[in-house]
Amino acid sequence: MKLGILADIHEDVERLRLALKRCQQEQVDRVVVLGDVFYAGRQIRETVALLADAGAIGVWGNHDLGLCDGPSEQIQARYAGPVLDFMATLMPRLELEGCLFTHGLPHWDAADPTAYYLEPRPETAEGLAGSFAMSGHRVLFAGHFHRWLAATPIGLTAWDGNGPIELRLEERYLVVVAAVCDGWCAVLDTARNELVSFQL
Repeated sequence: MKLGILADIHEDVERLRLALKRCQQEQVDRVVVLGDVFYAGRQIRETVALLADAGAIGVWGNHDLGLCDGPSEQIQARYAGPVLDFMATLMPRLELEGCLFTHGLPHWDAADPTAYYLEPRPETAEGLAGSFAMSGHRVLFAGHFHRWLAATPIGLTAWDGNGPIELRLEERYLVVVAAVCDGWCAVLDTARNELVSFQL
């Protein structure tokens, strides 16, 4: 299976279109969103329409909390219809093809806005240990950090998003995916155990 992975869109409609076009070119079977679809609300309707048309699934990010995790009456009135309908499909965590997808690190409380700023980061020993201890999945994917990073339980790899990375079957990985709003997306080929980064 091929999965198109989109992190941190932040309503960047033009780059989202490019990312979805790349997913079509790569003939992905599914588009997975790693949270932070929302930014300021100015282009959220168009953003959500593009994702819904692509059949995207995924997880919420810290910028999405107000729309996904018990939206207030004011939010419900302002974004009623397609926006809230799509955002309601986003989850704190998503398991697919033996992988775990989250916005922040997998051991963080996805509904706690402070976790995204106060918890240990993925390049730290504590962040890595917590991530791998929380889940038995072979590959853990996260967004949020607006960068590329790949690590195993013993530490960071040399991969920084330049070129593909083989996710070897005998190893476990935490992979952070760079942001769509910064001009990036990724495609995971689960049959080949390969992740390819694409600059938009």
